[in-house]
Amino acid sequence: MKRKIQTLLIVCAGLLGSGGCNDFFDRNPYDAMPSSKIWASDAYAKNAVNGLYAIANNGDAIQGYCYRFTCWGPDGYEYFRTNTMETGKLTVNDGLAGMFYSNYYTLIRAANEAIAHLDGNTQLTPELRDQLLGEARFFRGFSYFILWQLYGDVILLDRPMDSDAVNRLAKSPADKIRDFAGEDFKAAASLLPPVRSAADNGRISGGAATAMLGKVYLYSEQWEDAAKEFEKLTKEPYAYKLHPTYGELFDSETEQNKEVVYALQFIEKTGFGSAMDIWYGSMSAQSSAGNYCLASNAVFEAYTHKDGTPIDISTRPKRNGYSDEVEFGKDLIAWYENLLKEDLDERLEANIIMPSALFVGLNDKTYKVYWPYSAYAGRQDEPLAFNSLWLEQYGVFCWRKFVNVGSAHTLAWQSPTDIPIIRYADVLLMYAEALNEWKGPNTTGVYSSVNEVRGRAGLDDLDEGLDKTQMRQAIRMERFREFPGEGQLFFDVRRWKTAATTDKVFGLNRKESDFCGTTIFERKFPEKYYHLPIPASELTINPNLEQNPDWL
Repeated sequence: MKRKIQTLLIVCAGLLGSGGCNDFFDRNPYDAMPSSKIWASDAYAKNAVNGLYAIANNGDAIQGYCYRFTCWGPDGYEYFRTNTMETGKLTVNDGLAGMFYSNYYTLIRAANEAIAHLDGNTQLTPELRDQLLGEARFFRGFSYFILWQLYGDVILLDRPMDSDAVNRLAKSPADKIRDFAGEDFKAAASLLPPVRSAADNGRISGGAATAMLGKVYLYSEQWEDAAKEFEKLTKEPYAYKLHPTYGELFDSETEQNKEVVYALQFIEKTGFGSAMDIWYGSMSAQSSAGNYCLASNAVFEAYTHKDGTPIDISTRPKRNGYSDEVEFGKDLIAWYENLLKEDLDERLEANIIMPSALFVGLNDKTYKVYWPYSAYAGRQDEPLAFNSLWLEQYGVFCWRKFVNVGSAHTLAWQSPTDIPIIRYADVLLMYAEALNEWKGPNTTGVYSSVNEVRGRAGLDDLDEGLDKTQMRQAIRMERFREFPGEGQLFFDVRRWKTAATTDKVFGLNRKESDFCGTTIFERKFPEKYYHLPIPASELTINPNLEQNPDWL
């Protein structure tokens, strides 16, 4: 039985009365216990900071990181549901514009309360006080990192303030927000233990803070500083290493391993599980989910054979030339079936359920992806026909990643699978990227870091002799193959300034197609999407808050 961070099982309301965790951090006075008592006790102070973890795990704060940013990124889509972001139709009144803004400010206000009461507190055990302070500063830094990336200039709220005071604040420049986040990560790294013991598994570590500080530098193109931070994580006292089997990183039974730098922790218990099974699962999964998020065709086409040669899509059967969709489907599925027998990157099938592939799902039955779906819907013998539910007219790539297999977990909307926010594979590829941009591809650590990630997937090493541009492309492609469905690639294509292009892999102005080659929809990413609009509701209540220029 895997051990989860026990803080998520503590009911904050026990301390805070009917106000709940969010009210506790958001308002004074406290409903059930004065702050003088909460912050004078090790146990109560720890429970209070546990509330930060609870907020982070809630809804679209950090829990939605993988799901929402995958839908918006080059690796996935949610076109048939909430599609304004993906089709270029987002407005300042759209709830999507304000979703992360409000959620991350909730976390910031909570962190500010904790920081104010912990900093210099002499009533707590010093070691615990410092660790709790480090955790609070990490959460605040992470929140500002996301706000900096999504919105640019935002309000800098660095201490507890009542709502009236907050609603008179103007925005601070993006660079100041970035630097503030960086200082929080520096402080957290100095306050927290480099790694956590098994007893504290799931709590923020100094390694997580160091990784995020490196990320701040990387996203600012401060290559030398970024490389130095990431290099720290490859040595003692850190003990990170790649988990031998890629797919096990997203399995609730094997998810806690030395590759995880920081992950959101979940258990199968009402109120303490994640929604990933529903967001990513299909009708054939045990969760009977509805494909809220689907993998893009670009994910499939990004993978290669183990020697690096690309999959030859030109040999895939084309619909024209067939008068019968069933006959076309037979040849199409046979093509995929033969393809999967070849020596391919092992991450392909770990990430998506390929046409012709098997999946153990509802009622522990084995399902297979046939085409067309309707022709096999009544099949009684196993493998049963895989059902994608909403998109019957298209052959869609459904996620295997994060989807629980069989009937091991049956509580809908309460998946026990953790959501990794930082993995060591990410550290290695960011380290290689920073070194390549700083000193070039022949710098010690560039090839070895990329090849370490490739080796886990069964791929041959990169060819020697790549120049800086070629290595840059190789690293970007490796990130695309390593992190689909994890929310990372949305931020990558934005910082690389490829999102608003028609690049077939890294661009978001392109046609999205299915596994038959049929266009599903045309996605759009206008230049102004590099900074999302400040929510209209915030502008209404704060006369000093200005809208981002492209959204006026």
